[in-house]
Amino acid sequence: MNPRILLVMPQAHRDRMMRFLSDHGIEFFQAEGIREAQAKLAGPLKYNLAFVDAELPDGSWRDLLQFVVASRTNCEMVVCSRVGDERLWAEVIQCGAFDLLPEPMERQEILRIMHSALDSHYMEFFGHHSEARAC
Repeated sequence: MNPRILLVMPQAHRDRMMRFLSDHGIEFFQAEGIREAQAKLAGPLKYNLAFVDAELPDGSWRDLLQFVVASRTNCEMVVCSRVGDERLWAEVIQCGAFDLLPEPMERQEILRIMHSALDSHYMEFFGHHSEARAC
């Protein structure tokens, strides 16, 4: 079964990721912001991984992560950011997301993180064995 990837980012930031996923034959879906992503995650399709922009027009990656944990969707989450500092990476990990993908988003790094996240079942463990952390 091919993984379903949800891209939660403004259109301008999605283009490069969409081309990359298309080139690799990976099925992906799009959401402009938190509300649309929550609706998709609560719907009938199950998503394996979400790439979420750190800055969204209607909320933050933390809001979506709390929704994922509370709803037990078991969708892994990678935060994409134009700033890739250690403080943000530590916050992303401590809050329960799988990883941080800073710009420039290199193809090999996208593949490495994507395969690691899909193989990890981290969110399944995190969602079932702990409460959403306050972030």
